[in-house]
Amino acid sequence: MKVKELTVNPQSSLSMQRHFKRSEYWVVEEGSCNVAGEDQLVILSTHETIDIPVNKWHQLINPHEIPCRIVEIQYGQDCIEEDIERQQ
Repeated sequence: MKVKELTVNPQSSLSMQRHFKRSEYWVVEEGSCNVAGEDQLVILSTHETIDIPVNKWHQLINPHEIPCRIVEIQYGQDCIEEDIERQQ
């Protein structure tokens, strides 16, 4: 297991990505964000959570005017930075 803190600045996003050996659990610490997936968009506010299963495409988007802080808990077979595929 690995725990990270992510900050997504206003009007910014992370890449669309997926992982083959780990799942992720996100908790919004501050602000709000959108989580885009293959076929859905989830809007999260402070203290809300989302589970991201292995092999599921996901993208963290902050369309708002304040930073969004996320606590990311990675768990699974292997929690390494190399376990990532990004869409172009």
